[in-house]
Amino acid sequence: MIGVICGKHDEEIAKELFELFKTPWEFYQEGRDYDVILCTDMSQNITEVDARLIVIYSSEKTQFDSANQIKIEPGVKRAMLEYKKISFPVYGNISTFREKENPLIMTRESNKVAGIEINSGNKKIIRIGFDLFYEISFLLSKGQPEENAHIPTLEIHISMLRNWILAAGIPIVEIPAVPAGYNFTICLTHDVDFIKISQHKFDHTLMGFIYRALISSLRGLLTRRIPLRKLLKNYKAVLSLPFIYLGFIKDFWFQFDRYLEIEKGVKSTFFIIPFKNRVGERVPFKDRKRRATRYDIDDIRDVVQKLIHHGFEIALHGIDAWHSADLAYEELKRIVEVTGQSELGIRIHWLCFDEGSSRILDEVGFNYDSTIGYNEAIGYRAGTTQVFRPLGVKNLLELPLHIQDIALLSPNQRGSTETQAWEQCKNMFHDASEHGGVLTILWHMRSIAPERLWEDFYIRLLSELKNRNVWFATARQAVKWFRLRRTLIFESASFLGNKLYLSLKSDAFEIDPKFIIRVHLPENLKTISGRNSKGYIDFPWNGSKEVEISLN
Repeated sequence: MIGVICGKHDEEIAKELFELFKTPWEFYQEGRDYDVILCTDMSQNITEVDARLIVIYSSEKTQFDSANQIKIEPGVKRAMLEYKKISFPVYGNISTFREKENPLIMTRESNKVAGIEINSGNKKIIRIGFDLFYEISFLLSKGQPEENAHIPTLEIHISMLRNWILAAGIPIVEIPAVPAGYNFTICLTHDVDFIKISQHKFDHTLMGFIYRALISSLRGLLTRRIPLRKLLKNYKAVLSLPFIYLGFIKDFWFQFDRYLEIEKGVKSTFFIIPFKNRVGERVPFKDRKRRATRYDIDDIRDVVQKLIHHGFEIALHGIDAWHSADLAYEELKRIVEVTGQSELGIRIHWLCFDEGSSRILDEVGFNYDSTIGYNEAIGYRAGTTQVFRPLGVKNLLELPLHIQDIALLSPNQRGSTETQAWEQCKNMFHDASEHGGVLTILWHMRSIAPERLWEDFYIRLLSELKNRNVWFATARQAVKWFRLRRTLIFESASFLGNKLYLSLKSDAFEIDPKFIIRVHLPENLKTISGRNSKGYIDFPWNGSKEVEISLN
């Protein structure tokens, strides 16, 4: 059991941290026995607390430092740190220590010690020079800058804490963010910003398409960014435009049926615009007049019903919902009228969002949001692969956006070549295999059509993911799984000999796929089990409240 000592202002973020690191914990109660103490409130006399491991996070000099003659040096705000050759950013204040023995964490640029380990009899104390709860709060509210997008920072914080507990000889039981039988979860999503090129006549969208199809494609061929066959497809598309406008041939931007073919056997989520010709208010980007779309959900009622019939999800591609509860309700009501579904998710068009958006969406009654991501990068804006609850809300969950096609591949958005993009995606698949969670992929409706022609890459992506044994879930399904995981509570957990005894409380008895009970064994206990190549043992949870697990 982990006992947490923190200030009142950190209690909400502490609760959220342990929804992500789902292991037995509670706020510290005097007189209770704990294996681990995690402390950020230095008004407590930590030297009197009895535990096998004490982890102290603080960027300020503490009573513990004075009592143990630890020399602390005020550091800087924001720096890159390194733990076991893993680099990660810290966004708050950092202090360093003059002690050179048993360093755990170092500053990357100045090579100073930012984390130390102290052995005191049968007790181990780890002193870290930053505030963990500030870091988690920053990641889940403000998010990482683009230069650190590739780093799953929050997951690294959890991994470090887990490693320190195991190194102290203490076993860990947790419910990982991984469905039983799978390596991680994938959400395929599509933002439907356009449905037909024929809706655009001599406007910026049409002129931009022709320029990119003719000029940018030629440039791409000359720089070996695209093959000749894609150049020819784009030139053919431009030549076909008169016949599309006359209605003689199919509009090549209308790709709903093609996605149904490509995603046969898996399901995805389509984010649909509620009102056409609405630019939206308070749009913080240039060229804001181009944000209005020429279609809305009323134009594709039959398509929406067809998608729902085949098991796909329809969600809202919001315009003003991010800043106005009244407008959010109006947009929500429009989608509900067409779909007949009341439990809806949302992603804001152009990823508009601010620090008050989550509370507005929560107040209006959205089930989840999936806006937290980047327009010009792929990666982990919130530092995590997990669904989380934004601070200050009651029900809304956030499904972070990780891989967006335009940020990944478009040369206009600093996108990579397909070879480079493939390596970036593989790195993120590796992260998800390592940490669990869900990767959310956004492939726009028109991205498999001319002039982008990213269909082959998308099909290759799906094939690779199928080979990696992932759970393909709609956004609603993934959020429901994580929401039920949040209901699971460890009422008690104890290791006796080679057995683990658990008492669990949850609303998720009928969950599919099931949760896993994961047991991490430290080195001194690994002889109990012969199945520890990964350092842990997994057991699917069958819904029982009382669980007895034999570790051998």
